Amino acid sequence: MLSKLLKYDLKYMIKNMSVFYILAIFFAITTRLLSLPEQSIMIDILRRISSGCVIAMIANIVINVMMRSWVRFRDSIYKDESYLTHTLPVTKNDIYNSKLLQTLIFFFIGFIVVLFALFIAYYTPDTWHAIKEYIKNITIGFNMSTAFFITMFIAIVFLEIFNAIQCGFLGIILGYKKNNGKLGFSVLFGFIAYLLSQSMVLGLVFAYGLFDSTVMELFKTATISIDVNAFKTLAVLSSILYIVLIFVMSLLSKKILNKGVNVE
Repeated sequence: MLSKLLKYDLKYMIKNMSVFYILAIFFAITTRLLSLPEQSIMIDILRRISSGCVIAMIANIVINVMMRSWVRFRDSIYKDESYLTHTLPVTKNDIYNSKLLQTLIFFFIGFIVVLFALFIAYYTPDTWHAIKEYIKNITIGFNMSTAFFITMFIAIVFLEIFNAIQCGFLGIILGYKKNNGKLGFSVLFGFIAYLLSQSMVLGLVFAYGLFDSTVMELFKTATISIDVNAFKTLAVLSSILYIVLIFVMSLLSKKILNKGVNVE
């Protein structure tokens, strides 16, 4: 039954997100086409406008994945649609898992669309070479492989955003247990959950630093001239902590959700 729930969630997200995907690719193509002809003032202005639209659509893709995930979660569990959701032969765990999987899938889709749009709009051999050299200089300076640097950077950004979305889910679950001001309480509880999660990650990293002097140096110095192994350890440790935190928060959210739902 989880697969059927996920199918409906994906249909909802496709319907709401496809416009941003299409516009991102459209403006990426127009940016590329406007970069081809011999430049004039008017063409340059149009190219800059089109380029700005590409960046705006990329930002909208990231923001709307978050916003639509929260709206879908709220509407299917607490709003009018919830009357159908709660009559289905599914557990609340399945409902919650469907929302998490939907968010995960559309993060990957959005990431691919963003890369594709950037490639269409801005790729040139010179640009690609400059990017590789820039990353190479960073990785050489930190004494790490390029693959490790890119992988950890993407992983931490992804886990950070995914954690924020799940904090929103927990905030909605707690907020809609209130009799009044449910939306306001949802935002408040979600924000508190996010602050607590960030504090927990920072606190656990600090606790680890008590046993690893290279990591503790990150809390003591304002310079970057320290053991580069500390950055590697910090990147891996932060990723692991985020994964554990997301898992634990998922269990907590499902436990509270299973205690009952106040449908509006």
